[in-house]
Amino acid sequence: MSPSNADREGRVPVSVVCVFNNPAVLQECLTASVEAGLPGAVDLEYLPIDNTARQFSSAGAALNHGAASARNDVVVFVHQDVFLHSIPALEKIAAALMADLSLGMVGATGMTGEGRLVGRIRDRIVLSGHQESGLADVDSLDEVLFMVRRDHILRQPLSEEPDLSWHAYAVEYGARLRSTGHRVAVANIPLTHNSLTINLDRLAEAHQWIAGAYPSQLPIVTTCGTVQQRRRVPSLLSGLVDSQKWRYRWLRESVSAHKLRNKAPLRPVTVLGDLRRDIDDICAAAGAGAATVINVLPGGPGGHELGKPLELGRRGVRFRFLAADERAVAALVRAQGPDVTVAVTNISFDTAGEVVGALSGRKVILGFHENTGPWLLTGPAVDAAGEHYRTPRSTPLAMKVG
Repeated sequence: MSPSNADREGRVPVSVVCVFNNPAVLQECLTASVEAGLPGAVDLEYLPIDNTARQFSSAGAALNHGAASARNDVVVFVHQDVFLHSIPALEKIAAALMADLSLGMVGATGMTGEGRLVGRIRDRIVLSGHQESGLADVDSLDEVLFMVRRDHILRQPLSEEPDLSWHAYAVEYGARLRSTGHRVAVANIPLTHNSLTINLDRLAEAHQWIAGAYPSQLPIVTTCGTVQQRRRVPSLLSGLVDSQKWRYRWLRESVSAHKLRNKAPLRPVTVLGDLRRDIDDICAAAGAGAATVINVLPGGPGGHELGKPLELGRRGVRFRFLAADERAVAALVRAQGPDVTVAVTNISFDTAGEVVGALSGRKVILGFHENTGPWLLTGPAVDAAGEHYRTPRSTPLAMKVG
């Protein structure tokens, strides 16, 4: 059924442009979500740009090619491994972009100058970023999704500089827009970033190019670090300090790990690690072909797009995403059964203890990481997780793993 005129009021149709090099990932994520959203957004235009033969030397070149073919007034640039939960949300933000000429670009997630990540999205298995009720000005936008007016991108295309190739092109474009007096902002655009890899190749070169091009805006805080002038001659002392930075974080995280374990009955094994990055390796080591992820949403999943059930594949594992509020999560985890690998993220210290108590007799491992907070894993993959985190950096101070 097509949406009524009333349903479409306050929305502007968009052209979704994506450069892809993995057709299977594209179909699993972005294409599937666009197809699911088309009945409610009949004027949406979808422009996947094929780069499987490496026809384009940079993301900028490929995305500019797509923008030149777009027919709608707003162009949305998005990664191939993104599942869009709401096309109407995109169209509402597009309407705000068209109505406010001070806005240069709007994205789903980004960093403020104070180092605060804003824009709530699901990054692999963890909900990241602070939820915003409206537009929030930021220092930079992440490339995962951002939108611009079509006429603007045609006049001022994305950079095709070799040093930017596949990194920081949205960061550069935001700096360029700010130099002409435009704002760069984040809006509430619910999506799941089902990333296969974390590619940092030549990221440092991209940041240095931006630093040289926009010295008056430095430092620029990004989701992949801070763009700043490189130290000309690193001192012996600074090199020593840099090499030991992990120990400072380890000490801070160790304090949180002890707090987390002390909240739980029988004090289960507790480790330090980013389950968001490690879950694929843990599932592979455990031979798990499926896993359930439960994200804890403040106030519960009701009415929140990221709270709707979703299933996506990644690296041979089918991930089933569910959501619950703090009061319901313990019962939901227990209902999955002991033979199901279940990861619980975005959980509080107190609720983690309650969940452990509800899983009496089952294998459980608790974890903490500064960027993602407490997490919990139960089911067949627990033993593999214990082995994965059996390292000095993963072992909290004065605590044993296994």
